[in-house]
Formats: sequence, C-alpha cells, structure tokens
Amino acid sequence: MRRCVCPALLALALIPGLVVAQERFPDPPPSHGLYSDAVRVGDLVFLAGVVSGDPDPAAQFEQVFDRIASILEEVGSGMDRVIDITTYHLDMHEHIDEFVEAKNRALPNLPSWTAVGVTELYSPGVLIEVKVIAAVAPGGGGD
Repeated sequence: MRRCVCPALLALALIPGLVVAQERFPDPPPSHGLYSDAVRVGDLVFLAGVVSGDPDPAAQFEQVFDRIASILEEVGSGMDRVIDITTYHLDMHEHIDEFVEAKNRALPNLPSWTAVGVTELYSPGVLIEVKVIAAVAPGGGGD
C-alpha cells in the first residue's frame, strides 16, 4: 500500500502556534548559521536552494544534482523520491539545454518543475539554484 501525504496535513503545518515535529539536516547545523540544508516534516523533506560555483555551466548543473542526491541520502530519501523542483535561472535560455540534460539524467521520474527567471542569485558565478521537495523512503530516516 502506498502512503500519501494529505495536503490538508501540510496546511496544518502553516498554522501559527501549531507545533509540528521537524528534523533539521545536517545536525549539528552548518557553521554559517543561516539555514539548514534540509528540513524533514513527517514523510516529506524540503531542501534549501542548492548551488555550485563551478565556472563551467555543465559541471555546475551536475554538481548541483550531485549535492541534492547527497543531502537526500542523508535524510533517508533519494532522487527517485523527488516530488517537485523549483529552479531559479539567471538566464532562462542561455544554458537551458545543458540544464535540462542534467536534470533529466538526475531525475528520470520527471517530478513537477517550476522554472523562474531571476536577475540575481546570492553567490557570484552561480547560474542556477535548485529547491527540492521529496518523500522520505519507507523506514528512511536521518541519523
């Protein structure tokens, strides 16, 4: 039997004052203290935007998906359990073919995808930032 997360339960997590169990990864938190790489709530894991500063666009896109895979593994999930991605592009057209190739290799199950063009990203040299929502594998769990 497949378990599904009810959208109404997710909406409950947004009610002010409601306590929802959360696990943050990594634990302990990163030294920069700005955000967690991932937050697990129930059977879902939400990844912060992942970037790479490699000057080669194709390498940058591959590294982003490699980092996503690493974070998902740490939280008891995997690339095959990605539900949704949001990508933020400095240029929606210049490197889109290379990006789509890297995305399709990394995510052959074709999760839902929203692509957004932006004028600036936080780190210099970054062409794309990728946010991910994934399901946690049955029995999966971080340490």
